[in-house]
Order: sequence, then C-alpha cells, then structure tokens
Amino acid sequence: MDENIELLINEFKKISKKGWIKSINKSFGSVGLTFENELGKKPDAMYFPDYCGIEIKCTSKYSKYPLYLFTAAFDGPTFPEINTIVEKYGWNDKDYPDKKVLYAKLGFKEKKLINNNYKFKLTFNDTKDKIYLCVYDLNDNLIEKESFIYVDTLYNHFILKLNILALIYATTKNEKQEKYFRYYKMIIYKVTSFERFLTLLENDIIKVDLISRMNKSGIDAGRYRNKNLVFYIYKDKMEKLLKEICSYNNDY
Repeated sequence: MDENIELLINEFKKISKKGWIKSINKSFGSVGLTFENELGKKPDAMYFPDYCGIEIKCTSKYSKYPLYLFTAAFDGPTFPEINTIVEKYGWNDKDYPDKKVLYAKLGFKEKKLINNNYKFKLTFNDTKDKIYLCVYDLNDNLIEKESFIYVDTLYNHFILKLNILALIYATTKNEKQEKYFRYYKMIIYKVTSFERFLTLLENDIIKVDLISRMNKSGIDAGRYRNKNLVFYIYKDKMEKLLKEICSYNNDY
C-alpha cells in the first residue's frame, strides 16, 4: 500500500479515537474544515490535493449533499470568460445592485432555464476536445455558442485532484449551541479513467454548476466569492467514477 495512504489511515485512526470533536466554526463546510484542522492542515483554496497527494472529502452520516470534485474556469474566448457570461445573462444582486450575479445548473441532456429569459446547455464539439456553453432563447433558438472549456483543462484538474480520494464519514450532534463531529469511517478510492469521467459528465451523472456570487459579510462583503464551473457527484454514484481500494470503520 502507498505510504501516504498508510499515513492518512494512521492519522484517521487517531482522530477517530478522540470521539466527539468540537467544530472549529459554524460554516457549511465545518465537517471538512474540522477534520483538516485535526490533521494540522490550514484552510486553503488551492487546486492541489489536500493531504500528501490525497484529496479529502468529508460528509455527515445522513447528508444528502453532493461531493464537490473540483472547480474550473472557462478557457475562452475572452478572459475571464465568466465575466462576459455574467454581464450578458446574470441579474443584479439584491444587496449590491451595481453588480451582477449568476447561478446556473448545467447539463448535456436538457436545456436549463436561466433567469427566466434564457436556456443553457453544454455540448462537446465534433472532435470532443472542447465543451461549449450553448445559449438559447425561450423558443429554443440558439443565441450563441461561444464560451468554452478545453477537455484538457478538465483532464489536468481531474488527474491532479482526484488521483486518490479519501471519503470521510462523520456523525453530528449539537450541544449547548455548539456542533460536534465524530469521525468514524473512511473509504479510500482511486480513479478509474478520465474517459469514464467524460462519459459520466456527458450523461449528467457528474453535475456542473456555473456560479458567480457575492460575499455578503466580513471584510470581503461586496466582492465576488467565486466565479467558476463546479463539478460534483452524489455519494450513491461515487463508485461509477472511483474504485475503492481500502477502508477503515471504527464502529466495527
């Protein structure tokens, strides 16, 4: 077994044996941030894997939220292309009306209604080396097919972030207005192939969101929080993309 995997397993066992661990904050991603804090890892927004070449994803036991795989930006034709998209098809933020925001679910199989005025759909070009964002009016007439991302861009993110992935399960409790996690199970996966990723993407099993939204509090209030394409999958579909190589369950 890879020594980095053994290292993570040993660290997980130590964390798991601690039992209930107080959340480091009350944010949406606190289950993951708290686990990474126990590993001695500081929060970041880097594209690199979280721990010794292993990407870590944490989930609560009964959570139905998806697992976010990676984010990527459009490659063109302008840079940053998402600014062009948001300016054309976004809407004014209610708290910062001088700035536009956009949130859109994207897919290959069906057109998705956007801002009640447009429809978005993803499509490959003929040589399958680019993915285009197709924009339609409400009568399904194509308005434009300009914004694109290279398939090679996705490949680079895929290989870098998802070569080995550790999925950490936790139970959650609230006590005296504080949240606590107990990390009890870890499954380590290895990617199958990028071709499988593209097949799942084209069949809308791997989901894509286009996000451009504002920070609403703190020192960054009024600034864009993220402007990306976000790729994610639901837990019950994980094994379509990744192959389990080992696991550890402290409850057994």
